[in-house]
Amino acid sequence: MREFAPNGITGMPSRTAEYLCHQIARLMKGGSLNPETCQRIYAFCGIRPSDSQWRQFLIPVLCCLGLLSLVAGSVFFVAWNWAWLPKMAKFALAELLIVALAVVVWWCWYSTLARSALLAAGLGFGALFALYGQIYQTGADSWELFRAWLCVLLPLALIARQNSLWFCSWLVANLGFQLYYTTLPTSLLDLAVTDRFTRLPTAVLHGYLALLAACLIIREALAWRAITHHPESWLASRWFSRVMAGFLLLLLTAIVAGNLSDWDGANHFTYITGGWVITLLAGYYLYRYRYTDLCMLTLGISSLTAVGCALIMRLFLFAYDTGELFFTGTLMAFWMAVNGSLLLKWQRKPVKKGPIDQVTARLALLTDTLCQQGLLSVSQVQEIQQRGYNADLPWYVRLALSVGGWIAAIIILLLMALVLYSADLLDELNAATLILPSLLLAVIARGLLRSQRDGIHHLGLAWEIAATCGLIFGVLLQIQSDELSFIMLSSLCTLPILTAMAVAMPDRTYRFMAITALTFFLVLAGHSLARQYLSPTAGRLAVSGLVAAIMFLWVWIVSHQLKLQAGPYTDAVHPLLYGIPGGLILLSFLGINASYLADFFWSTAQFYTLQSATGTGIAAGLVLSALSQKRNSQPLFSIITLPAALICGAAALYAPGIGLGLWLILMARYQGSLGLLVVSGGFMVLYVIGWYYFLEVVLLQKSLLLLVGGLVLLGLAWGVKKVLPAQIGGASENA
Repeated sequence: MREFAPNGITGMPSRTAEYLCHQIARLMKGGSLNPETCQRIYAFCGIRPSDSQWRQFLIPVLCCLGLLSLVAGSVFFVAWNWAWLPKMAKFALAELLIVALAVVVWWCWYSTLARSALLAAGLGFGALFALYGQIYQTGADSWELFRAWLCVLLPLALIARQNSLWFCSWLVANLGFQLYYTTLPTSLLDLAVTDRFTRLPTAVLHGYLALLAACLIIREALAWRAITHHPESWLASRWFSRVMAGFLLLLLTAIVAGNLSDWDGANHFTYITGGWVITLLAGYYLYRYRYTDLCMLTLGISSLTAVGCALIMRLFLFAYDTGELFFTGTLMAFWMAVNGSLLLKWQRKPVKKGPIDQVTARLALLTDTLCQQGLLSVSQVQEIQQRGYNADLPWYVRLALSVGGWIAAIIILLLMALVLYSADLLDELNAATLILPSLLLAVIARGLLRSQRDGIHHLGLAWEIAATCGLIFGVLLQIQSDELSFIMLSSLCTLPILTAMAVAMPDRTYRFMAITALTFFLVLAGHSLARQYLSPTAGRLAVSGLVAAIMFLWVWIVSHQLKLQAGPYTDAVHPLLYGIPGGLILLSFLGINASYLADFFWSTAQFYTLQSATGTGIAAGLVLSALSQKRNSQPLFSIITLPAALICGAAALYAPGIGLGLWLILMARYQGSLGLLVVSGGFMVLYVIGWYYFLEVVLLQKSLLLLVGGLVLLGLAWGVKKVLPAQIGGASENA
């Protein structure tokens, strides 16, 4: 069964198994498969992990998180003003961590722990160089620190042979170049959007872009060679190439759009515009016909859409006539719809051949094995093969269509405002001015969403977003109150609108957005009500109870996911599964950015208590869910459910985002979703970066929490190794 083995580093199930289980869920929705059989198939494919598979997943993940937590804690400790400590003691503390990591690398060479330790050591050198500049105040610029750091990272990347260190090296090199240009009279951003150039900066910019393109070409050549000859190699991974291509296209798109916005000026980057055209044409040929990669094509379409919109805006820049403005908006919306339809058309061809990251023979072997085990019938296998295109859209295509939907929704709202302006209805705004036209947009959106064609269906997403925003704005215009009452009333009015639209609109992407917003505004409304009508202590308890109830509901939905998918509420399961944590993620970011939002709302204490209440609610919800499942003898994560809930809850008390992020990582493994795992890891990184600037907790306390948390995670990795079984037995295992 090695064909279905999960990835060695994360312990996740194979992509073939993950894809098959997504299709099996459609069988259960159609009634041809019962939840019990589906649960057995999930266990067979490794989607629902056994104790041994939890061990395979937890040990490397806990080691990596623990080591990175130690590095982050050391960075926070260096940033803290600790003048009472002697200089040599400061260097000893910073260097001791690097030495300890080097010992781990030497002791466990070629193991997953050694790879994580090498990455942590490379990041630790950045803290050491920052400490050196902090103590001696050499007068060196920031870019020189990154240059020295790069000189350390490059040898480590050559030794480690892992994408993470190469990504860090690439990122540090780009940051160093950007910081270098901030020390000159014109920065890189000035080079991209202004006409103040000299011969040398222009040449340097051309060289910088050429170097980025050369690095991408080399990385792609190595990647495709590895995919052909050594598909298990670290070079065969595609994510780093996609990040490099996205960054290069972002720079090229910004410069070309700047050229279009100033085409009457004296200076232009004509060569860069030509390079952008060549890049798109070469990428289309390579990733459409030679090496099929829909993600790269999505990046190219996004760049083409942005430049096309910039050109349309430039063509009608001085169009103050209502008809010309209306034509401009319509043309931009049409341009975005054409590009979206083109992307969907390209997506269909790889689907007909089979997903690009999946071997057809492995899928056939897996389905044959399931048939031999009596878990699938021949008719069910045939039904799986007759899958719909919409269910096969990758996450990056959905993301591009969702972003395009939001932009198109804004354009639709502006067009509606132009129509109202032409009809002289904007002079006296009332409820009917925006609400009635928005209801008309909702009717149009529902009609578009009923279409079976992907292009028309996703066009309906823009209309339903525009209708929702119009309804909410129409209601908010009627609210006249002070700051606190306005936030409370606007949140309360938003809830029924989002609920009604989520029920009425048959689109999973829109329902996910609606549930995310519902979760966010529900807690925000509860927080505003508690501050206005309850004492501080009672209000905090009330908000914590609300968040705990939301967490309990979410975990209950996850544990009963298969039964719910086989029932009448199957269309609501997916939006609830991912929308509720999406809303909690927004609340976590809101809590740590309270000071900035307080300045925005002209209030001194508007959101300060939300951080602690959210953390307490997440902790209480996790612990109560674990105790309830233990009482019913149905633990979500087997024997690790209660310990995991206690640890994640303890972290959430001090930093809600960290506790929530740790639980999301466990949930990603339980769902067998690599995408959710990436989102969870990215959320934790962004939260820790934002938490650095959170003013209610001093840096010393933050650093101690991270340092202690890192040691706890490493201890847990050791405990998992001792407690959970190592041997994987039975043919039902996927490794």
